Order: sequence, then C-alpha cells, then structure tokens
Amino acid sequence: MIKFVTIGLRLTLLLVPLACSRANRDNSPGSFASPDGSGGGKSGDDASSADATAGGDGDDLLFVPAGLPNTNLDGDRAGGLKLVAFTLVREPKGLSLYAAVTNEGDTPACEAGMTTYFIDKTDQVVTSAGSVLQSKQFYRLDGGVIIRCIAPGQRAMSAATDLPSDIVIEKLGYLQHRFPAFTIDGIVAVEGFDVSDVQAITSGNGKRYTGKLVNRFDTTVTDPSVAIFPMNRVGRPLGVATSKATADLPTGNSWSFESTDVADFGVGYVAYATASIPK
Repeated sequence: MIKFVTIGLRLTLLLVPLACSRANRDNSPGSFASPDGSGGGKSGDDASSADATAGGDGDDLLFVPAGLPNTNLDGDRAGGLKLVAFTLVREPKGLSLYAAVTNEGDTPACEAGMTTYFIDKTDQVVTSAGSVLQSKQFYRLDGGVIIRCIAPGQRAMSAATDLPSDIVIEKLGYLQHRFPAFTIDGIVAVEGFDVSDVQAITSGNGKRYTGKLVNRFDTTVTDPSVAIFPMNRVGRPLGVATSKATADLPTGNSWSFESTDVADFGVGYVAYATASIPK
C-alpha cells in the first residue's frame, strides 16, 4: 500500500540517488569524510551570528543566514522529515539554497522532495522553489521497480540552484517549507552504488572532486551521475559539485568522475549517485 505523506510530488521511478555506504556516526548524513578522504565531522548545537556567511572552514552554524526562520508548514504531519541545516547564499551563478534533512520517523520516506517558500518582511510570498532530496538508501517494490527513500535515522541533502536572481536575502522575513513524500508497505532495501576514492582537487582557481562510482545493482544502469555536497563540521551543506556520464554502466563496472567546481571544500562531504534504472 502506498501512503502519501504530503501532496505535491510526482512519483519518479527512474532516478535512484544514493550516498556512499559509510556514514559518520555523529551526523549520519550519508558518506561524511574530510576533503582528503580521511573522515571527520561532529555534531553540534544550533548557533547564530550576526556576521554569518556560507563559509564552512570549521564553523558550527547550522542555519545561514542566521536568524532567518524556516518553518515546516505541515508540522507533525511531515512524516518524520525534519530540516536540520540550510545555507541560503548568493553565488557567482546566482542565488542557491542547500538543505540537510533527517528522517526522524519509523518508516522510509520515499521519492521525497522539498518545497521552499520565500516570504518578505511584508508577509508576501516572493517565490517558491522545489528540489529533490538526495538520499542514501534505495528499495525494490514488489514489481521489481527501484525507488529511492530516506531510511529512518538517515540524512538527505537538497540543492535548489536556479532561484530567481531578483531575490534580496536581506529583504526576506522568513522561509517556510514542506516535504512531499510517501511511504510504501512491503518494500525491500537493496544494494546499488558505491562512491569511493573521492579526492578534493585544487586546480588554478577551481576546487573540484574526483572519484569512482561502482554499479552494485544486478542490472546495467544508464547515464550515472554524482552529486557531492561539501559541509561544515556540523553537517551544514555549503554547495554542490556534480558530474554526469552519458553511457551505460554494467553491473560491477566503475566510472571515474571529475566534478564541477565548488567555492568551499568545508571540512567534509557527502556523496550521492543517481542513474536511470530499467523497469
């Protein structure tokens, strides 16, 4: 039986995000390692600062800009999903919102997304933005279809990088959000991708990641891609680096990737993989 947690997200069966297999026990955001791959990070309390920025080298900020409220419109009806950190920042490419979400419920939250409403100081909605919650675990339905879900106790990450350029952060009064997702009875967790050998590379003025993606599915996947979120030491995402291949990836085969640039490596990262999976 499929039970919708909240409305607004269309079921997408072909994309299967997955984080690396190893999780940091304090933050549990998927694969959490230092930029040199040695591992790191720790949990922390909420922090605030009048001079908060998006930078991540050792800061303890969970919410940036500090003091900008971001509340859940569905409250306790959100199916256990909770926003635990976010970064709203103006980058050279435009305004972006990065978020970390934890499943504090007892059941997987499947095909989850995040819808954010930007409201100014006069209580007028400036715009809204939807993004996919990239999650670690994936499951097989009775019919063999693979879907991604946020397992209980796991974190997911989200990136909305195409926000309207005319939004002025200083004029915002608050944000609101909800998590479109659903639960399904009888799904079975399955193995999929491994992301390994991740290295942070500085070349010229650019900072990027290289690594290897291995297909652990029992079938060939198509057009694999990777998203890597650098984080500060309490697991707040600072940005996202991506890489995509236009090719088939048979079972057991690997793909060596090099990502786009990020502004800040932070002190750790979390990596997720996606691909098109045959029905």
